[in-house]
Amino acid sequence: MPSLRIIASSIFALALVSIHGAQAAAWTKVNVTEADNTLLLSAVGDVSSYGSSVSTYLCVHKVNSLKKQAGKTSNYSFGVTGCNAGGEEFVGRCPDLTSFPGCGSYNIAVSSDSKTGKPKVTSVKKQSSKQTPQPNQASQQTSEQETQQASSLDTQRSPK
Repeated sequence: MPSLRIIASSIFALALVSIHGAQAAAWTKVNVTEADNTLLLSAVGDVSSYGSSVSTYLCVHKVNSLKKQAGKTSNYSFGVTGCNAGGEEFVGRCPDLTSFPGCGSYNIAVSSDSKTGKPKVTSVKKQSSKQTPQPNQASQQTSEQETQQASSLDTQRSPK
């Protein structure tokens, strides 16, 4: 029968291995380097590097952010400003944001296999734009009426 010490040692070793695996899979926000830009542009500029489940072809105008995940395969999550190129012809770099419809913020997932070094676009998702809710006309009128009432009360209270 195994001793309590052996069981405790085994559990501790298993916990250490689990923690190390979780740390290796963590995403880290990093500053974008020229090498990162080159990797992204080579991935989005080569139609054959798009995964079979990716149906949005992009041109990239600007890289806004980057998160990396290291392991056997390096994974990248780029936050970019770009445009849906509408097909395979105009992928890569956008000269401006007026040439194409569907311009905005996108998240592009890219993986790079350490053996081949060839990047692969695994996901392209348009970020939803967060719009500030506009007050409706009725609430604006109510607010204006309250302001006018407060002003008239102040005028009535002030000595003449």
